[in-house]
Amino acid sequence: MKTLRLSIALLVSVAFCLAADPDAKPARPKGPPKFQTPPGVELIHDVEIGRGGGRVLRAEIARPKEPSATPMPAVLWIHGGGWSGGSHRGNGALLLATKGYFTASIEYRLSGEATWPAQIEDCKLGVRWLRANAAKYNVDPNRIGCWGSSAGGHLVACLGTMNDARFEGHGGYEGVSSRVQAVVDYCGPADFTAGSAGIQGAKEGEDAKAPLGLFGVPFKEKPALWKDGSPVVYVKPGNPPFLIVHGDADKTVPFAHSGRLEAALKKAGVPVQLLRVKGGGHGMTAPKDAPPAEPDPQAIRDAVTAFFDKHLKK
Repeated sequence: MKTLRLSIALLVSVAFCLAADPDAKPARPKGPPKFQTPPGVELIHDVEIGRGGGRVLRAEIARPKEPSATPMPAVLWIHGGGWSGGSHRGNGALLLATKGYFTASIEYRLSGEATWPAQIEDCKLGVRWLRANAAKYNVDPNRIGCWGSSAGGHLVACLGTMNDARFEGHGGYEGVSSRVQAVVDYCGPADFTAGSAGIQGAKEGEDAKAPLGLFGVPFKEKPALWKDGSPVVYVKPGNPPFLIVHGDADKTVPFAHSGRLEAALKKAGVPVQLLRVKGGGHGMTAPKDAPPAEPDPQAIRDAVTAFFDKHLKK
């Protein structure tokens, strides 16, 4: 059991490391991920979900081995990595598969391959794929949530707020709803309407490297495009409930981004909880030689599970 806990902790740590290093560009994995599968969980690797920019996109599934008597709630994981790195091969929602959830980590085109809005199109494709195949996977199509970290946090916030048809793309399952019923956003940037000051330490008037790669053009040349990728702009009544988790010592994505998103959601009457991690950096852990961040990682994971249980199970 101790070994299993360490394996799960390692998986979560890898997911956060990919989120914390926006310049990371790992080689495309050639085999299934190497980690211990929790008891009672089945993994299905590289399931085709549709196409993005003409190529196949895939997902990593983790689900309970034992068939559920009723359709399961589902959570899609969206990985981080500054929109330029990371991989769907690390399913950060794996632990939920031990708690009766169907989970899938979705591949999306990185910024070196395609710029905005390709990323949200691919994430919406992931939702449509799952909803269209709900009966096949014994999933309740009306109980689909999403969870992501850093760049993935930005994209799940987009999934929760951007319902405009122009973000759907044409990767497959057209006409199927891409709406989600619950969102967990870990330290995702939410507001590019004034550029990217503060992100990755960028000063006023500078473009941080990761969002510049995402949009493909400096803010001063196309501010409307950067605004287009800001989930805070699209908040409206009827958006799904949000849990936002962010460290107040984050030097990669300023905590203020989550504060602005929380304020917009509250103003629109959308249920939202902002969990402020005291002393937490990007990835919610404290900097070296600093006191441990509070709440600790286990308490944060418990809060995530409780949130999804409340909004997807009950």
